[in-house]
Amino acid sequence: MAGSIKKVVVLGATGNVGKPVVTALAAAGYTVTAASRTAGQKFPDPIIPATVDYSSVDALVELFQGQDAVVEAFPPNAATLQPTIVDACLKSGTIKHIITPDFAGDTFSPHITELPLYVPKVEAQKQLEEKIKGTDLTWSAIITGGWYDWAIPLGYYWINPQTNTIMVYGSGNQRNSMCRVGTAAKAVCDVLADPRKFQNRPVYVADHTVSMNQLIPMLEEVRPGWNIVKVDLDELFAEAKRLWDEDTEKGVEVRLLTKAYNAYGTFGIFEENNRYNADFEAKIEPGYGYQKSVEELKEELKTLVGGT
Repeated sequence: MAGSIKKVVVLGATGNVGKPVVTALAAAGYTVTAASRTAGQKFPDPIIPATVDYSSVDALVELFQGQDAVVEAFPPNAATLQPTIVDACLKSGTIKHIITPDFAGDTFSPHITELPLYVPKVEAQKQLEEKIKGTDLTWSAIITGGWYDWAIPLGYYWINPQTNTIMVYGSGNQRNSMCRVGTAAKAVCDVLADPRKFQNRPVYVADHTVSMNQLIPMLEEVRPGWNIVKVDLDELFAEAKRLWDEDTEKGVEVRLLTKAYNAYGTFGIFEENNRYNADFEAKIEPGYGYQKSVEELKEELKTLVGGT
């Protein structure tokens, strides 16, 4: 299969991962179709725009015919779409490889279903593996941790430059692996360049693996005067469960932007014993230059938080 991927469809092409993935694939010489739900999306030549209903097998089959690979540039919460997408891949007759909707925490951790936000992805993965038995369709899952270069400027990464606040969960010693969005896009190119090497397994990529207690002195160096707010992990978990159960009772179906979703995700990253594999440094794919130095991180932080 190596070298056989030439035409790639990116689903979710206008999203936070989709945009850089489309750009990176086009720069690498792939023929890229950028698909989204909304009509009228603009992409530079030679990227081919497409509008599709992700819930329609027939529409997806039409989109996939003549293509070699599909990238689901979605976070794990969109995994409910995957069974339909896989059915369309199989019916298309041409799709060889699919990159699943991950680009976040490790959904292959044996304990991950203790965090209900990841349950749909785990179930979708089981369905994928069942559906492709006896076929030539293969898959890869790209595990990235948090996208810190996107999240920090927006105040989403427990480091808020607008309020000058750093949130420290538990002891602050738990290390977690984190990734630039551009690195996630590079990983897609790396996988599709040699899909046989990466077939039917998770692929771990991250730029840095650090704890909050390691980040704080770096942040103080580039921009002094942060306010440190400490959060008890047991209380965070209890609050996450309470909010999740409340949302369930209310019939909330779209969980992505809820407080409960964020609380469970945060707990999974900072749980003290790495129960959910937030620190996956030992699994990062070697030989591709993913891991960067502390000095590079300091330089990035200057830009991300407006340091000097």
